[in-house]
Amino acid sequence: MHIKQITISNFRSFKQQPEIQPFSNGTNSVVGRNGSGKSNLFAAVQFVLLAPMFYTLRAEERQSLLHEGSGTTAVSAFVEIVFDNSDNRFSLENSDEVVLRRTIGHKKDEFFLQRKRATKTEIMSLLEGAGFSKSNPYYIVQQGKVNALCTMNDSERLRLLKEVAGTTVYDEKKAESLVKMEENKSSIGKIDEILETIETRLDELRGEKEELTQYQKFDRQRRAMEYTLYDLELQKARATLDSIESDRTAGTEALSELHEEARTTHEAIRGIETRLKTTSNALRRNRTLCKDLETDQSKAISQRTKLELECKELHEQVKVGEATLKSNATELKKLAVQITKAEKELENDIQPKYDSALQMLTRLTNERDEAQKKVDGLYAKQGRGRKFTTREERDQYLQSHIQELGVDKTEKETALRENQDALSNLRRSAESDKKELEKRNADIEKKTLTLQKLDKAIDEKKRDRLELHDQRKEQWRKSEELREKVKESRDFLHQSKSNLRKVMPRATSLGLEALQHVVRQEGLVEGEQYFGMLMDNFKLVDQKFQTAVEVAAQNSLFHVIVDTDTTAARLMKRLEKDKLGRVTFLPLNRLRIDRADYPESPDVRALLGHCLKYDPKVDRAMKHVFGKKLLARNVDVASTWSARCKMDAITLDGDLCSRKGALSGGFVDLNKSRLRVHNQYKESKEKLAKAESQHREVKQKAEAIDQSATNIMGELQRLEAKHADLNHMLTEADGNIKMSEQTLEQEKKRSTHIEKEVIPTLERDVASVNAHIGRLQEEMGTELTAALTEEERDMLSRFKNVQTELTSKLETQNETVSQLTVERQRLESLLADNLHKRRKELLEDITSGDDSSSRRSSRGKSSSEAALDQRREDLEMRQRELEDATRVADEIESRLAEARQTDGSLKGEMIEAKNEFEHLKSQDAKNSQALESAQQQAEKLLNKRSMTVSKRELYMRKIQDLGSLPPPSELANFNNLSISALMRDLDKVNKKLKKYSHVNKKAYDQYVNFSEQRESLLRRKEELDQGAEKVKELIESLDRQKDEAINRTFRGVSAHFKDVFNELVPAGAGQLIMKTSLDEGEPSDDELEESDQSQDSEVVKRKATTDNPDVSLYRGVSIQVRFSSVGENYMMSQLSGGQKALVAMALIFAIQRCDPAPFYLFDELDQALDSTYRKSVASLIERQANNSENPTQFIVSTFRPELVAIANRCYGISHQNKVSSILHMSKKDALHFVANLMKDEETLGEVSAMASSRPAVSRKRKLATPERESEEDDSDQADSSVATSPA
Repeated sequence: MHIKQITISNFRSFKQQPEIQPFSNGTNSVVGRNGSGKSNLFAAVQFVLLAPMFYTLRAEERQSLLHEGSGTTAVSAFVEIVFDNSDNRFSLENSDEVVLRRTIGHKKDEFFLQRKRATKTEIMSLLEGAGFSKSNPYYIVQQGKVNALCTMNDSERLRLLKEVAGTTVYDEKKAESLVKMEENKSSIGKIDEILETIETRLDELRGEKEELTQYQKFDRQRRAMEYTLYDLELQKARATLDSIESDRTAGTEALSELHEEARTTHEAIRGIETRLKTTSNALRRNRTLCKDLETDQSKAISQRTKLELECKELHEQVKVGEATLKSNATELKKLAVQITKAEKELENDIQPKYDSALQMLTRLTNERDEAQKKVDGLYAKQGRGRKFTTREERDQYLQSHIQELGVDKTEKETALRENQDALSNLRRSAESDKKELEKRNADIEKKTLTLQKLDKAIDEKKRDRLELHDQRKEQWRKSEELREKVKESRDFLHQSKSNLRKVMPRATSLGLEALQHVVRQEGLVEGEQYFGMLMDNFKLVDQKFQTAVEVAAQNSLFHVIVDTDTTAARLMKRLEKDKLGRVTFLPLNRLRIDRADYPESPDVRALLGHCLKYDPKVDRAMKHVFGKKLLARNVDVASTWSARCKMDAITLDGDLCSRKGALSGGFVDLNKSRLRVHNQYKESKEKLAKAESQHREVKQKAEAIDQSATNIMGELQRLEAKHADLNHMLTEADGNIKMSEQTLEQEKKRSTHIEKEVIPTLERDVASVNAHIGRLQEEMGTELTAALTEEERDMLSRFKNVQTELTSKLETQNETVSQLTVERQRLESLLADNLHKRRKELLEDITSGDDSSSRRSSRGKSSSEAALDQRREDLEMRQRELEDATRVADEIESRLAEARQTDGSLKGEMIEAKNEFEHLKSQDAKNSQALESAQQQAEKLLNKRSMTVSKRELYMRKIQDLGSLPPPSELANFNNLSISALMRDLDKVNKKLKKYSHVNKKAYDQYVNFSEQRESLLRRKEELDQGAEKVKELIESLDRQKDEAINRTFRGVSAHFKDVFNELVPAGAGQLIMKTSLDEGEPSDDELEESDQSQDSEVVKRKATTDNPDVSLYRGVSIQVRFSSVGENYMMSQLSGGQKALVAMALIFAIQRCDPAPFYLFDELDQALDSTYRKSVASLIERQANNSENPTQFIVSTFRPELVAIANRCYGISHQNKVSSILHMSKKDALHFVANLMKDEETLGEVSAMASSRPAVSRKRKLATPERESEEDDSDQADSSVATSPA
């Protein structure tokens, strides 16, 4: 066994030291500067191993062990040591490692073994079993221990030897034995006093026995009479009690019947109340339905009336339209004839004549104008002859005038070409407009067809909208009814939930309510991880088992089944965290199921298999609750089989016979049944779910119908918008066509005007200008004369005549044109302002009711016919709507009649239910009175029974108080006496007994008791005498064992001291010498104190002369050594400091070899040694650590390289900021560190040696002999090195 690891926390200079790297099982060296904490490391080990200095700690000692460095103040500290226990030195099974920890605080001191709490006694016992003895604490040698051994005198070394020998145990046992001897002496004295008192009391009791004999005779008679009297009274009380019990049984049965009747009445009342509530809600819903139906009926009648009026109006319009169409057709035919006649007259007669007369008028006008121009030319020529003097001036003037006429001609020709171009453009434009007009008419026909289709689609959508509207009203009416049912179901569920809360603890109720949300939040799978309450997981085979199952399960019905304890822990943690109540869980993986052997008997059945059905997944939970439950035929059978099978037996009435012997039973209020309330809750929950499902379905249907109606409305709006847009487009198209027709007519008129009036005029003007230019050109170059030539005068005369003739003709032609113009205008006015206008009015009158009729005329029908067809279609549509409205009104009327009939029947049911409710109320009042009367009677019987029971108990107690009864022969003398006779005889006997009132009634018992006490005390005195002898023998044995232990220890330590000293100083020798009082010539004070007072001086002398002298003669242990093979021996007082230290270490190793430990801890063991002795000590430690038979672990602290050199593992201790730390070091680093320390010491030693070496050497030389001068010089050098080393 050895130390593997040490962990230190807040202990002295160590704050938070992590686990130190495992120690070697050989030699471990610890280096560090003074004050770094090396001693605290060894103190930590002693702290755990319960060294004497740490065994019991006061408050201030605890505080001194806590770390007081920088940072927060430590409130607790601990040290943990891990031991290698491969050799099983610690008596722990299957433990290759043993972990000991000791924790200390201001008030507490705790111990842990294998990281489990243990007591100090257990730890101490474990350590002593492993060889850690309090009597030999030298497996840990602290700093200064060697110096203490150096300064010990002989008597102190003897005391140390006694401690090592374990004499403390012997002294403690001897002191206990002496105390016990004194107690025995005191007990024997007290027994003698008591025996003397008992003898005196026995003499007095012998005289009292005679009077007691006579008293007992009369007392037997009295007790016999009292027994007979009490027995008669007891029999009378029992008979009365039997009668009362019979009456109570009958009363209980009657009371049970009354309770059952009251329960039945209460259930009927609750049923009637539910029925009343349901009927009231149905009546309210029906009245609401009636109101809605009345409203719908009113609307339907209004709609029907409206449609009837519209149909009538449309019918009249159709009739009027047909008549109008007929009259208009006749008038249109007449107008057509007149228009045709007028148009023919205009076209065939008047217009040709007008055109011919107009052409003649134009020709005559042109000829006249031409003659006028020629006349004007001739006059102008005559005037130029007078105006100009020369021909050049005239020609120049004519040339300028020709130029002006050329410009005018050009303008007129340009205007002519423009008008010709305009005419061509007008003709092309007219042709294009005509084609566009035809195209627009075709487009209008297409749009008209589309518009007709839209009309039909809109009509269909309107009918669908009306149908959906009716369906929606019906669905919302159903939804309202179902909503009322949902509300009723929710109220019933709330009541059921409230009733369920009442039958379970409040904390359980809160926990179960919160558990559903927690399960969903935790994501647990229901049916796999979470199964719900116990009663949610089974069904009754028959309702008659309800009471038995509920009594068997009790509050386990509310326990929650889960798959594992992990799931239960998660749920409990959430409930505890959120403060949501308390729930008992049944984790299936943790339930212990005992095997149940069910009896095979027709009187009992297994409750689990006979009464319940459940899912195999929860089989363990069901067996856990119901596995040890039996269903019995009656209470007697239940009691018998419960005791026989060690199971709980329950009857159908709920009487429970526990397997432990307890019986429970009585009245079971089914109204407070947990299963019944839970079933009601489940039923109400299912009913609510069903109602909500129906309500959702109806609501979804209503919403679907709403959505369909919305879609149809959207489509209808879209179609109407499209219809309106198309109608607007057609209206605009009609307007455009009219405008195009007007434009076309205007263009036609304009082209006719240009063709017949403008262009001919321009052509005549151009021809006139050309003629004028020709005349002027002809004039140029001629002779300038002031008068005309003959020819010119003839021509002028002829032109004037022609002009006069043409003017006359023009006047006549103008009259002809005027007449033809008037006739033409008359006919045009007749056509335009009369005939055409009337025909247009007739057509507009026909089409005024429908704009689309004019568009349908393009399909082969006249506008009037189309309008009439539209009205007929409207009439048919309205008639269909009227039929639908009539059907809806009839349906509403039928439903309204049915609802009114239902209202009457519901009112009848309400009246009937109220009458029944009143009857049940009166019956309940009677039941309450009967129950109260029965309870009063039961209370009277109970009081009477209580009095009778008290009387029976009184006489039974009196009979018991009589004690032992007289023999039957004496009792037989009083059996035939009556109660009064017994009373008289008893009075006489009591008077006789008064004479012996002073007698000691316990004289016999006291005499026997005192005799027994005397015998017991005599036996006790004998036992105490024997015990005193044994204690004396034990003390003598302890003295012998103590002497043997001291002598054995001395011999062992002395032998090991020789060997160890020889190993340390091969050329030297050493021995221990026991000094006795014989060496001094007289007994010591210790011998006189420790020897028994009864021993005389002869015994002392006899012991002193033996080979194994008495320990009481020992006075001290001296040490003699020599450091060379020759020379005299020296005592401790004659040695130098280094030699004393070496001898002290030899003594320590000798003690350790006498009582070896598994490991040793040395704190600066080599402090006072020179290098030679340090090497010897290091070699000794190395040999012992590597011993093949008994290897030993060493942990040593040092400032010198010798122990570091032999170490298997090295550690360094540093100290910074008041905190010590332990680090693993390599041997090279450790040696380098020690070398630096020694170098520092040498530097300091040179300074101190100059001041102290010479006086020290001179003083020591005065005390030493000449032969030891060389050795003293060496020791002085060692002393100086020690003196310079810091403490």
